[in-house]
Amino acid sequence: MRQLILIAEDEYGLAEVVSQLLSERGHDVDVAINGEAALAHMAARRPDLVLMDLMMPLLDGAGLVREMRGDPRLRDVPVVLMTSLPGAIPSDIAAMVQFVLLKPFTPDALTAAIDSALRRE
Repeated sequence: MRQLILIAEDEYGLAEVVSQLLSERGHDVDVAINGEAALAHMAARRPDLVLMDLMMPLLDGAGLVREMRGDPRLRDVPVVLMTSLPGAIPSDIAAMVQFVLLKPFTPDALTAAIDSALRRE
């Protein structure tokens, strides 16, 4: 069965490249341009994993993680948090995600992070 990965990333070019890579690896992929759009996607279809940027408009990655962990339906969905500023991750959020992926990253690092987070599910 194909796993659904939701990408929450406001940088369109990066979201498209990552979406293409994950599709080629056999995943179903949804893309949201901010945290609020990601919540709307998750209300319609629960993902197997969320790959999210820390810094996004409307609802940032930290807020999105807090919303997910407070929702019984989304509480256990694994999260891979992408950031170029690891020092900006609030300590409570670091404990709520399965993996932090530092930008810029290679395709191999991305797939390793996703595979690791899905194994911990």
